[in-house]
Amino acid sequence: MRTITIVYERHHYLYRWLKPLLASRKEFKDLGYKIEYQSIVDYFPIFRGSFQKKLEHASIKSACKGIRDIVMMAFHHSTSDFCMKLSADKRAEILKKIKAHCNMLVWLDTADSTGTCMFDVMPYVDLYFKKQLLKNTEDYCRDVYGTRTFCEYYHNKLHIEDETITQRYYPHTEKKYLNKLRVAWNVGIGDIYAIKPIQLIMHPFSVTKPHFLSPNSERTIDVQYRGSGYSPIAGYPRSRSKELMIEMITESNIKISDITKRIPKEEFIKEGQNSKCILSPFGWGEICGRDFEAFVYGGCMIKQDMSHCITYPDVYRPGVTYVPLKWDFSNFKEVLAKADSSEYKEIAQKAQKYYQFFFTENGRRDFAKHVISELERK
Repeated sequence: MRTITIVYERHHYLYRWLKPLLASRKEFKDLGYKIEYQSIVDYFPIFRGSFQKKLEHASIKSACKGIRDIVMMAFHHSTSDFCMKLSADKRAEILKKIKAHCNMLVWLDTADSTGTCMFDVMPYVDLYFKKQLLKNTEDYCRDVYGTRTFCEYYHNKLHIEDETITQRYYPHTEKKYLNKLRVAWNVGIGDIYAIKPIQLIMHPFSVTKPHFLSPNSERTIDVQYRGSGYSPIAGYPRSRSKELMIEMITESNIKISDITKRIPKEEFIKEGQNSKCILSPFGWGEICGRDFEAFVYGGCMIKQDMSHCITYPDVYRPGVTYVPLKWDFSNFKEVLAKADSSEYKEIAQKAQKYYQFFFTENGRRDFAKHVISELERK
């Protein structure tokens, strides 16, 4: 029996993402792997501020002691002191110490995009797991504008500079390390449907199952979208979507949610449940919880083409689980004009059925097999 020990910064955001590991502990055990947190405190991501930082430092210090089998480290590139405040040399020194106390050291990249990687850890870890991985991994061996391929695309196409995403530099990696890259799992199977934090703590060994609505239910809105841009390039897909939808309101008979104003969260959820299609453009990353809300609400997900990356679960199958948009938005209006079609309803049905699988015992087993296969793959 091998043992996987999880070391993380004890932030509730990461706790939600890591929970499938503990929720599938029985399935992992059946496959010869035991899943555990490093400390009992790791089950209670309730602390904030300076005390949370103290716990983060304590978890790193503890990982440098004792003997362990497989250690998985999850520290966010923009929230943890380990990634934000330490120099690359100091981080390397600590990783060497942790590696000396375990048989395998695995870095869990927690970023929302295929980019913003912590590749300075590559020489010191055995494997580097990422939520969503570029198919063309050699792009990780060069500097990409904004560290996101889609941002580089809009930078080259629109000639826009964006200090919001270029103020921090993320180093690329060397080709010799590409064999360490592995596909982790995306937020879709994390505990993203636990509304209250107490739910996370009271049920540490399960993931909250959402209430799925039938795609056949009566709906009065064709397309729901209320996103907004927050940087010239990373936010461009959302701001451009808003512009085009405003144009469509006057040009066609399509029924669209009022995207000019903000509404309370409860009203926003009801609106999504009353929509035939849900638009989910790229944001800070390609994948977000909005994608999976579409499956839960029974709406057809419309999203920019995801064929450039690999993720698990593989919920981005064009024409099967979602409707892809071209990155240049040249087919935007054409795609949205079919929101009321039987074709899109069928896609919504197939997508929901596929997503529901991952909240079953067989789905948990599939997840455990996926993680283990990536760990054992040569």
